[in-house]
Amino acid sequence: MTRLLRLELNRYRHTSLFVSLTAAGSLLAALYFFAVVGRLDDSPDSAMLRSYEAVIPLALTVALCVLVVYGSVIYARRIVADYIGNRRIALYSYPGGRGPLFQAKNTAYALVIAAASLVGYGAAVSVFLLTESFTPIVSDVHDGALWLTALLSTSCVVLLTVSITAIAGAIGIWRRSTIATIVAAIILIALLGNAVAVSLNGTPWLTWLATAASIAIAVVMLGIQTRRIRVDEVLGASGPIC
Repeated sequence: MTRLLRLELNRYRHTSLFVSLTAAGSLLAALYFFAVVGRLDDSPDSAMLRSYEAVIPLALTVALCVLVVYGSVIYARRIVADYIGNRRIALYSYPGGRGPLFQAKNTAYALVIAAASLVGYGAAVSVFLLTESFTPIVSDVHDGALWLTALLSTSCVVLLTVSITAIAGAIGIWRRSTIATIVAAIILIALLGNAVAVSLNGTPWLTWLATAASIAIAVVMLGIQTRRIRVDEVLGASGPIC
């Protein structure tokens, strides 16, 4: 497993950089967008955007949506494509067994996406809060507790990103379609996006509950998929590669 994991991690050398840049860019753009809107719009409807407790969760939700879609594309290309159609015939002949290889692929993916997104999100939040210390845009109190809140929210979003893309990937392998992976990710984001934004803003424990549930679902689905791969008949219907 260690050798397989090391080999799989080597495939993500350049991908990790792109994931970090995507995470940082999307979050930083969303942070300043909501901050500027709250600054320029004096209407009561924009009152919540004049608080860090609203700006940061909303921006994290936008970044989550962007990175889940991007992550699902990576999962579809790096993992789903190997387990659909005729490509899986060659993959099943790899030494070490089908199950360990599939687990190594998913472990490598989770480690890379989690680490890269955490670095990207962390850099974006740090740049935003540091610049707010000198030239504030948001008319709210900037204290040390805000850093802790931002760190906890960022960690939660990182775990959500990994678990949601893993669920979408499991659906893609089950449906034998790379497109199904991306569609599933978009549907999951549509279902969870508003709930995540609201819970991060008012009830963070609810977000952690949803995160724990999504991780559990991802682990169960990947476990089921591992067992299916172990007994998959490669000479059966291969299905289309989408």
